[in-house]
Parts: sequence; C-alpha cells; structure tokens
Amino acid sequence: MRFERVLLIQPEYPGSHYGKFHPPAGLGYVAESLRQAGIPYRVVDLGLDNDLDQVAAAFRAFEPDVMALSQMTYMYKHTYAAIRRIKETCGDVPVVVGGPHASTQREDLLRDVADIAYAITLEGDEALVALCRGDDLAAIRNLIWRRDGEVVYNGDRPFIDDLDRVHFPTFEGFNLDGYQFHDIDIATSRGCPYSCIFCSVKHAIGRRIRYRSPTNVADEIAFWHERGYRKFNFIDDNFTFDLERAFAICDEIAARGFDDLNLTVPNGVRADRVNRDLLARMRDLGFYYMALGVEGGNDKVLKCLKKGEKMETIRRAVADATDLGYGVTLFFVVGTPGETMADIRDSAAVAQAYPVIDARFNNLIPTPHTELYDWIEAHGRFLVDPDEYLNNETSWSYRPVFDTPEFPVDERIRALKWLRRIRKRIQRRAVARKLGPVGGFLAKPFLPLAVNDFTERMVMHNKVLSRLAAGILRAKD
Repeated sequence: MRFERVLLIQPEYPGSHYGKFHPPAGLGYVAESLRQAGIPYRVVDLGLDNDLDQVAAAFRAFEPDVMALSQMTYMYKHTYAAIRRIKETCGDVPVVVGGPHASTQREDLLRDVADIAYAITLEGDEALVALCRGDDLAAIRNLIWRRDGEVVYNGDRPFIDDLDRVHFPTFEGFNLDGYQFHDIDIATSRGCPYSCIFCSVKHAIGRRIRYRSPTNVADEIAFWHERGYRKFNFIDDNFTFDLERAFAICDEIAARGFDDLNLTVPNGVRADRVNRDLLARMRDLGFYYMALGVEGGNDKVLKCLKKGEKMETIRRAVADATDLGYGVTLFFVVGTPGETMADIRDSAAVAQAYPVIDARFNNLIPTPHTELYDWIEAHGRFLVDPDEYLNNETSWSYRPVFDTPEFPVDERIRALKWLRRIRKRIQRRAVARKLGPVGGFLAKPFLPLAVNDFTERMVMHNKVLSRLAAGILRAKD
C-alpha cells in the first residue's frame, strides 16, 4: 500500500447562494470506492460550519497518509489557500485533488500549485484506489504527478461503461444529520453528448452517455428507504435522455412497492427528451418537481447557444409539465453572443406564459475550456480578468464579465435587474397559487415582504425554513 489512510475533504465555497443542502454525491462515490477496496478514510465537509481547526483535529485523530479533495473551478483560489493552510497545520502530507477543476486544468494544476502532489482527472473512482493501493505511478491512467521535477499526465483511462460496477454512495462516515435536507442525490448516468457553448461538463464526465441499470437505481432507493429517507433528487445531466430507460426506472421503482416517495429532477431536463406520457408516468410515481433548461427565449438565441432545440418543443414540454401538476423551474442565461434586449423580452415572455414556480435568469459566466470562453478570449471581450471573476462572481451577480457587440454592458445590467423583478413576480404568483384563491387574495399585500432576495437567502441557509419551503413546494396547488 502506498497510502493506507485517506482524509477526504469537501471544500467550502464562500459566497455560494445556497446553503449545504445534501451530502456531496461526487465525494460520496470516491468514499465508497475506498470503502469497497478496504481502505480506511475519514470525511470533513468544510461547508457544514466546519473550519480548518476541525481538519487539524481529524488529522491528529486519524493520522492519514494522504488528503484528497474534490474541487470546482469556482472559487479555486480559495481552495488553493485552504490546501496551503491545511498543510501548514498538518504537516507535509501529500494532497490529491480531483473533480471538475482537475479535469479541465490538467497539468497546469500541478504546475501552478506546489502544495498539490497528485491530481486525478475525469472519473476518479478507480484511479484513487490504484494510487492508494501502490500501483506503478506511470501506469495509473487519469493521474497527474511529478517525476524528477516534471509534471506528467498518464493520459485518460477509458470511461466506465457499466456503471453498476461502481457501488452507489452509502455515505459511511459523513455527517448526514448536518445537511439542510433529509434527502439523497442520485446520479443514474454519466456523460453529455450536447454542445452548449457555455457548458464544460463534457470535459469532466465525457460526451458519451453511460448508464446504471434500473435495478441498480432502485437498489439505491431501497437502501436509503430502509434508513428512513423518502426524498430523492435525480441529479443526472440527462436523466431522461433515453425515454425507454426512464420508463424502465419508473417501472422498477414501482415494482418495489414504494408508495411514499418524493422525487425531483433539479438539474434540468431537455425538453426534447421528454414527452407527456413519460411525464405522467413519473408524476404518478412521486415526481413532483423538475427544472427545464430553456436558456433562451427564441430560436435565434437557442441556435447561438448550440442548444439543439426549438422553442416549439420547449413550450410543449413546459405546458405538459405544468399541466400535470409539476412544480417547474425554468433556467435561462443572459448575455449570449448575438442576444439583444428584444431577445431578453422573449425570455421573460416565455417564463411568464406558464404557471411555473420559478425562473432563474442567470448572468452568463464563462468557464475555461468552453466554446463561449474561447470566443470571448479570441475577440478580446473580457471586461473582468477570469482569475478575478472565477473567484468572486456568480451567475446571480448583476455585473457582466464580458461584453458583446449587440448588448451594451449598461443595458445588460438593466436587463438583469428587470429580470430579477420578473422572477420575484413569478415566485409570488406561485405562492399565491399554493395558498388557494382565498389565501392568495388575503396574502397578496404581504407577498413582496415574503418573497424577496433577503427572504430567499434566509431560506436557503436555514435548515428549518428550507425544509418548510420544500414542504410547501410538494403541496398540490
């Protein structure tokens, strides 16, 4: 064995709009791979009101041989600084970094950060076990390491085709009671074949979509159902990509006799990968909430985004979902090259045309290694240095970090503020519908006080309020 004891650390992301809702599925898979291989580990999630003193305490109690972190590109400098402070406190123990940031930065990660000894790209389930087990460093695919002072990448290992061979997370050693919701995120597939210009997910999980079997998915639900869990969130990038498989998952879950499930699809489904029959089947099974990635308000913007969909298809899916009683959130982006204020008005019109519960108009933040980022860089359109905005800005900000010829910055700022008001109007209407005709009428004067940015932040970071809000969402209109 090269490393016999592993301390797993989930970084904190200061300024995140949301609280710590769920145990992190990505780190859960890594932990489960270690558990299945018989490699002891401990977990510290810095998002659970933890601080670096608790990392030091865990280090002293557990005496790990290596520390492993999963890192996003967002706030990457904060994570670098945390690694540095951890090493200053805990000593010269090797650090392994995986996750989306390692997958996109590759060798540059180790060149830029001397405190990181190893990085693991793409799927880390098997590579981390091989590293700990003592396999020849040069033979471990997906591994980045240093050989005689030079940074070496061993190349990509083939993606795991049969995802059933990767055991689902059991979150042994995680502080499950510390998270805001009593629910579990479930990933039933990996991969995304689409080409949206703003999305870097294909660099982390690949373009070819791969699946878990319906039986395996139902086994995971059964595992947690026996432990008192009833709410599950399907966090795939493409849960309904294969309609026949989605029906099969529903059939397998139904065959287990669960009659008390609360199921969501929060990351967004594609409108062209659902139909009314599937939505109705899912609704009967316990699905009550889903998000739809609309992104733009007309076919022109969808084409600019390389979304590969038509507004007619999107409108049909939104209408079907809301008609069947789903709570629906629509995702839009603002600032697409080629987009104008007239197009923004089209987005607002789509959002307000249906009884959805939310519409999120996100300030478009380009991430490295995307077509959007490359276009901005090639045309010299950055207004803010990427190192600055990737460590400070979020999609909730009003500040554009790049400009386009068609959409002046001042106009886009006004558009984002206007869209924020549209969003609050949509949310207030949704609350009024939940309260019913009489309750909605009586509550109308108070809705601006109840639904605003301050209240949203309170709900998103408070366990009691967020669980209350989730219960209201599950209630039928």
